Amino acid sequence: MKNSGPILFLCEAGPQTGFGHAGRCLAIASALRDKFGRDSIFGFRGASEAEDRINAAGFETIPVSDFDLWEFSNEGAVVLDLRIPLAYSFFQRSKTAEKLLVSIDDPTPNRLHTDLAFYPPVPQFNELGWDGFCGTIHRGWEFIPLRKEFRVPEKSQPIHSSPKILITMGGSDPHALTLKILQALKSVNGEWRAEIVIGPMFNNLDKIDQITVEHGKRVKLLHDIKDMSLPMLQADAAIASFGMTAYELAACGVPQLLLCLSEDHARSASALHASGAAVSLGKYDRISDRKLALELQNFISDQNSLESMAAKAAGLGIGQGAVNIASRIMNAI
Repeated sequence: MKNSGPILFLCEAGPQTGFGHAGRCLAIASALRDKFGRDSIFGFRGASEAEDRINAAGFETIPVSDFDLWEFSNEGAVVLDLRIPLAYSFFQRSKTAEKLLVSIDDPTPNRLHTDLAFYPPVPQFNELGWDGFCGTIHRGWEFIPLRKEFRVPEKSQPIHSSPKILITMGGSDPHALTLKILQALKSVNGEWRAEIVIGPMFNNLDKIDQITVEHGKRVKLLHDIKDMSLPMLQADAAIASFGMTAYELAACGVPQLLLCLSEDHARSASALHASGAAVSLGKYDRISDRKLALELQNFISDQNSLESMAAKAAGLGIGQGAVNIASRIMNAI
């Protein structure tokens, strides 16, 4: 295979995908550069903010209006992180150009044309068909690509008797789960402290500020966090909405209570729940305020359970996912 050029990442970021897809591609590209000295370029479509983050990390972006029409040149390998089925002609051209094709957590038929396919150990994988696939599947916690700050975290402090709880509900918290948690925490007895991550697109800060005042010194708001690994590594436990954040918390060895925004997220979160690294409460709108308060009380007050979850989270090996994927790509080319 022709493999002398940079690794090409084809990805997009928008209202449905957010920065997550571009973010995990960026994590793999950084690992390829840091560990193997291999450069990468991005064929990108989507939000300018995501493109700016890719460029700020030192990678070139090439605007793409139609991925089906990509013309291959000297790419060493092509990594697909898309949620749109590509035309058969795309794969015919890639085969003619002798390109190594890689897919990341891909539910579309694109995966059937790839040489390497990487997946987290979520139950949705078992529903995918693989007729005609001739490549290699890598599936496990160790193949979840996270940013380099989560590669080798060192979290050594024990769970405190008065635990510090990190609460993070994403960049916009569209269903006001932060408020829901803060309200429920009023009923939680015992000693605890909480730090609330305020995302850049929160639209209910006045209400959050008000209820924070009611909690007094127990609650602190965190604005403009540049490196999320820092508050994670300082936390004894976390309450979070499921997404890449849940995997980042697990990489940091942080026990977590998860709320899910969709049924698909709830199914994915069930894998973390089954591993013993987290407690998933399922889809957020099926949890009554009374049940949430009870679950929070049990979660925060059970120090032995928190310590067990922390150990199991750290044992998953998630932090090395980007390096593991980069290694498999380099071995293949």
